[in-house]
Amino acid sequence: MKKTTNGFALFEVLIAMFITGVALLALAKTELYILKSSQSSFNYTVATIRGNSFIDTIWLDLCNAQKSTSASTYIVHRNLWLSELSAANMTADSNNPPAVYTQEMNVTISWSDSRFIDDDANNTVTMAVKFPDSGCG
Repeated sequence: MKKTTNGFALFEVLIAMFITGVALLALAKTELYILKSSQSSFNYTVATIRGNSFIDTIWLDLCNAQKSTSASTYIVHRNLWLSELSAANMTADSNNPPAVYTQEMNVTISWSDSRFIDDDANNTVTMAVKFPDSGCG
């Protein structure tokens, strides 16, 4: 007599559930990595925009920043920019940008995200700037 079986054995169902579970865990881990990368990219973009904002502000008032008698113009722009950074939970390196105007400077911006403690190496943007010689009369 021939015995036919319809359906799956319990062992086959357990193996299929195990494989599905492993695949779903891998998808969840990939999703977390994608979210982390997306947030890191967003923070990098915001830091770059804020750094360029500072550089553009100095460019707009370059003649006054270069004059030794109005060095306070640069300091005012720098302090305002630092307060804006602080409000955005970002920080500038203590010497970048420097406290007084120089023709060549670095602008370094850092941020931290408490959700991603293990990835501090990718939380800094540094821009090198060289302003032209004084052509102001």
